Order: sequence, then C-alpha cells, then structure tokens
Amino acid sequence: SKSGINAEYGIAMKVLKMFDIGTVMITGTNRGIGLELVKYFSGQNKLTKVIACSRRLSPELEKLVSGENVFHVELEVTSVESVQKAFTKVSDIVGDAGINLLINNVGMKASSDVGTFGVSEKDLDNSFHINVTGTHTVTRFFYPLLKTAAAANSSMPPCAARGAIINISSQLASIANADNSYTVAYRVSKAALNMLTKCTAVDVIKDDVLCVAIHPGWVATDLGGSAAPLSTLDAVVDIAGMIDKCSVDHNGLLIRSGMEVIPY
Repeated sequence: SKSGINAEYGIAMKVLKMFDIGTVMITGTNRGIGLELVKYFSGQNKLTKVIACSRRLSPELEKLVSGENVFHVELEVTSVESVQKAFTKVSDIVGDAGINLLINNVGMKASSDVGTFGVSEKDLDNSFHINVTGTHTVTRFFYPLLKTAAAANSSMPPCAARGAIINISSQLASIANADNSYTVAYRVSKAALNMLTKCTAVDVIKDDVLCVAIHPGWVATDLGGSAAPLSTLDAVVDIAGMIDKCSVDHNGLLIRSGMEVIPY
C-alpha cells in the first residue's frame, strides 16, 4: 500500500526540512532512482505535487499514482513533440504555481561501451541524445514554470523550494579525476551534461533559480548493476539531503554526498 511505502521513509522524510516544496517534476520515473524519488517526495508532504514523467507507466509507478498528489505524465525526452505535449499537461496540473524543483534523472549507459575504441558511433550518439540533448530539451521547455514558481516565492533565498534544476550526473564524468577509459560514451556525455549544467546555472540564477549537478553514488539499478553498494533508498535519501542544502554556493557545480564538490 502507499502508506506502507511511505513508512519506510519514516526517518528519511525528515531530511527535507528547510522549506516545503510545492511541486517537483522528475523524469525517468518508471524504475530505479526515479521511481524511488517519486516514493520519497510523495511521502514528504501531501500538499506537494509530484509530477512523475516516463515513457511508460510501470506497475510499480502505477501504484504510486494516486490522483491526489502524484501525477503521471508520458514523456520521451528525445522527442520535442513529446516534451511539448508533456508541457501542456503539466501546465494544466500545476496552474499558476509553476514547478519548484525539476530533477532531470533520465540517463543511459550503453552495454557495449568498453574503451575508447570499443564504443560505437551509435552508442556515442544515443548517449548524447538522451543524457545531454534530452536534458536540455526538458529544461528549455519547462523553464517558464520554474521561473514562475521562483517569482512567486520571492521571500525565499534561491533554493530547491523556490526554484531549482537538478541534473543527475556522475563522478565518472570528472575530467580531472579520469584515469581509465571505462564507459567512454557515458562519461563523455555526462561531462557534456556538466558543462550544460554550468551554462544553465549562469543563465537561470538571474531569475533566482539554481542549477546543480549531483552524483548519486554507485547505485544498484539497471544502469549501476547489482554489484553496486548503494540501494535506491539509500541513494535517494542522500540526494534529498543534498537538494535540501543546495544554495547559490552550489550553483553550477557537481556535488556528491556530504556536499563535496567534484572537480569537472
């Protein structure tokens, strides 16, 4: 049941404490970290609207879509037409309140992504299309709703409850820390996402909106693999803690657990 799902977050729900978030929109929610983020935010506050976006409605996600504060919107980030349709639907849901928090969680890692000369052009193109262009398209279309929310909450400092874009990235994208050629397409595309995060941050802070890249850790998902040490629950509690602490000091940066800055 939904109450049972929320019960496992009894302690975790205390993480987001600075301000109540009016509306959060999350992409890639049919499984993994995205699904766990929906569970988390839907249990934070019944007044918080959670917009769960995915290409398909998985059975696990369907259980969370209550019609009360969780709404599913079909979204394919690589399709401008799909993003446009999603924008219309989300606008109807949130009305004049806008969106306070956009979490760009969609991402891919090609299974054949092994070494510089092992990765194919197709895998490199697909990685960029989803990890970079898809994120940019969603952010570009939905930014007016973030800007609206930030303006309506002008009594708050720039923070996630006022207006923030969180891009799920990876420490593997750090050029400064790179010492091997593992998962080239994934890392190169996430490095590009980090630059996109920085460029976006420079533009949106003028409207008191933040843009921050977050490394969620090595998480046991379809992308992370079963050997990963973190469960999706552990990762999401950590992500929520970072989101709660994000301020102008973190705008445009890549951070990890403990608000540690990872060099680009």
